[in-house]
Amino acid sequence: MGLTTFIGGVLLGMGHFGAGFCTEVWQLALTQGFLAGAGVGTIFIVVSTIPTSWFSKNQGFLIGVVHSGSGVGGLVLAPLTRFLINKYTLTGALKILGVILAVGITVVSLGMATKPDELVDQEEEENIDRISTADSVSEHKVSVLAKKRMSVRSFGVRDVHSTGGVLRSQEFWYLNVAVMLAEAAFYVVLFFLPVYAIGIGLTSEQGALIAGVANGATIVGRITIGYIADLSGNINMFFITHLLVTLSCFFLWFPAKSLMVMMVFACTFGLFAGSLTPMVPLCSVTLFGQNGLANNVGLLGIGMVLTTSAAPVIA
Repeated sequence: MGLTTFIGGVLLGMGHFGAGFCTEVWQLALTQGFLAGAGVGTIFIVVSTIPTSWFSKNQGFLIGVVHSGSGVGGLVLAPLTRFLINKYTLTGALKILGVILAVGITVVSLGMATKPDELVDQEEEENIDRISTADSVSEHKVSVLAKKRMSVRSFGVRDVHSTGGVLRSQEFWYLNVAVMLAEAAFYVVLFFLPVYAIGIGLTSEQGALIAGVANGATIVGRITIGYIADLSGNINMFFITHLLVTLSCFFLWFPAKSLMVMMVFACTFGLFAGSLTPMVPLCSVTLFGQNGLANNVGLLGIGMVLTTSAAPVIA
């Protein structure tokens, strides 16, 4: 996973750095579009996989903490980017950001690793020994845990050990369609919040503030919803967050005509919609198990890329 993150950081940095030399639209699509996008997708799979490989408890909370970093990054990089553009022009800012991203991510990647299989096996054996020696635990519960030990990452669909088995399952396609629609809606709203704010008579500065508030609310939302998902179930929270995001759009965004209402919507939308991305690996673990998580998230990511690319253009 460290090597994968390293490659993703290099691609992301190259995409931004190369964009600083672009003079044509197709060049920008190749650099900041294809290269940077490939880097982001690669890193997304890693950050969605590592927490669940190390921890069997509180996975929702931990993945929420990890994914909240994108919200923190948005809050930090937005003013930094404006500063760099004002000081070094747009092309200079892209080159500097490319170097910052490449160096930062590649350095962090040196300390990243998935949990070794021998540690997983040792942990499960210790759990079985601990339970088997407890007077208050029945032999039946020991047997259940022993069976779980034999298939620690195998639950959900009938054959989660192969890509074909996952693709043949109805659960995968239900989840895939839900993720595609949710991510498309999320990015359309997030990208066009400043434009919508200007359209209802607000200033560009107020529009930027609204987008910043929504981005900041995702930090709280991803951590909080992840924690609640550990208690109530990942699939349940995936459904609930979808419902709350839809209701916030209907009852807050559509009738919004003032800065105050838009700010309330930004907080509500960011709080619930931001959790949709970290819920993807959590739902995958629930349906298909830990085994093959990176591959399964990658399969779901294909649909996410298609809809998030097309949705803003269609909108």
